[in-house]
Amino acid sequence: MTLSRAAWDQYPVTFRMDPAASGLELLERWMAAPNSGGFPERLGICPVEAREGYVRIICDIDDGHANFIDLVHGGVTAALIDMAGAATVMTLLAPGQTLLTSDIAMRLLNAAPIECQRLEAVGTVSWRDHRKVIVEVVVTALSGVVIAQGSVGASIRPGADGSAAGASKS
Repeated sequence: MTLSRAAWDQYPVTFRMDPAASGLELLERWMAAPNSGGFPERLGICPVEAREGYVRIICDIDDGHANFIDLVHGGVTAALIDMAGAATVMTLLAPGQTLLTSDIAMRLLNAAPIECQRLEAVGTVSWRDHRKVIVEVVVTALSGVVIAQGSVGASIRPGADGSAAGASKS
């Protein structure tokens, strides 16, 4: 069964990018208004903590996240890794810059039963230069069990004025 267009229309994207805001400012706006529509809202994913190079995202689990054997579908975990990684890169963006995920790797370590209620993904920058960033992501259940580990590579796209991301501060 495919979701009808009308079913997806209940999750219109309401969050708007603002080229005058930094990525961290945009992430703070997303945290203040977690029902931003689209795929993140459908999955129940929203950021709850952010600072430069670090993001924590939660996903409230419901029956719609299940696979056929009453576990959280691995695609939900993959989406969490992707969104936590991209959101972590977002914390580094200057006004006007955008990002594109270039690669995702993940390793499923433990099954998450559908009754687990919530998954949490924490992203931390492990490497960066002026145009590429690598983020390590760990997904855990409320019990503290590690469900998956992953990494996300992203390219930073210059703003309209040609601004590049800040180089590493070390």
